[in-house]
Amino acid sequence: MLLTRRLPGLLYTYRYTVYSIVILLCTFVSFLFKWNILCMNIQAWQHVKKMCNLYEQGVAIGSLCAPLCITRDIHSLTCHSFEATKEAVFSAEWHNIRLVFKSVPKDLQAIHWFDNNVIKYPTEKEFLTTIRTIVKNKLNLTLAYDTAVRLSRLKPTYEEKNKEKRHKEMDNLWFLLQDNEYLLSTLFTDKDVFPQLLGTCGPYFAVEYLEPVPDISSLLTISDSREDWGKRLKVGMQILDLLDELETGFREPFYLCDIKIQHFGFVKGGNKLKFIDLDGVLPKSVVNTIIKETERCERDDDCDFFDCRSRCNKKTRKCSAPVLNNNLQVVCEKIFLGWRMSTTVIVPGLLMSQHTPSELASILRQCANPEGVEGKPRTAPEAEIKKRLYDILSEIEQSVNNDFFL
Repeated sequence: MLLTRRLPGLLYTYRYTVYSIVILLCTFVSFLFKWNILCMNIQAWQHVKKMCNLYEQGVAIGSLCAPLCITRDIHSLTCHSFEATKEAVFSAEWHNIRLVFKSVPKDLQAIHWFDNNVIKYPTEKEFLTTIRTIVKNKLNLTLAYDTAVRLSRLKPTYEEKNKEKRHKEMDNLWFLLQDNEYLLSTLFTDKDVFPQLLGTCGPYFAVEYLEPVPDISSLLTISDSREDWGKRLKVGMQILDLLDELETGFREPFYLCDIKIQHFGFVKGGNKLKFIDLDGVLPKSVVNTIIKETERCERDDDCDFFDCRSRCNKKTRKCSAPVLNNNLQVVCEKIFLGWRMSTTVIVPGLLMSQHTPSELASILRQCANPEGVEGKPRTAPEAEIKKRLYDILSEIEQSVNNDFFL
């Protein structure tokens, strides 16, 4: 009671300290929202309102504009946190289909220009050339003519004849084509390793919703049952299968330069795994170019493109290309083993459990750090380690999970 009576006086006496603490807290919380570490559903509705305003002004077009803004068939919006690479990421329902909306970069120069106050657009031939250049620069991929034509349309099989509508289509496509996620989802629908593109509306596009793999913290349950261990082994096998598709299913290997457990997701049913966050998914040659273009390096960390790592040449102060590690090394290090301090695992990863046999643990350590060095590993595991890991994991997974069907 005495403290309650004295509280107003204490607050007044230390009012400047209190004001400073409140301002710091408000600033901290605002940055959490700005960086998408926290989010509220009202933010998703604000983005829909923005889309619909652009649609009503005739600026935004796309297959999802009418369901969002006229018929309201798209509903149940839910914001997504921890998506710092995008201004907007939120999910919604549409005819019993869950889809995820993402925004594209907004600080881009438009495709049109003005000549004596007259708006000008590129010709169809020039537009196709521009698209092929974008894809070449971003993915080191030379597009076939038919593929470039498909990318040049919002509806791949429909050619817009109305000149004014076609120009609006170019405006919308121009922003979408700058986004790595949109490009990969559009170009590689047949590979079934990236989320499927479901539609667009102005500078927003939507892909299929994938059930996220449980994060590491949710795996550290008190009851580390054999059944839970079997589930984790199965996820581990699915991740290895996905990595193999990324390495062998394309003209050149695709590197996942930002690997987190949350960036993997299950197709409905849980039998197929895809990679969700595609902003850091690039062909090896493009990663090499990014690293090589580093102007100057003082230490090895200066030659890292997120999880894709190279080394700094101490004599020339230039980064050594190509990228030295690979997807498997990062997955073993960050996901299978867990968080380490020096050579000690502090927070166990997906495949570190009381059930983990010593042989598997040994292979995981060799995979995560092939040279056994201090600091960040910068070497890809040898093919023999990859094969041994796959074989032993497959054998353990079949043995454990078959027990539940006998």
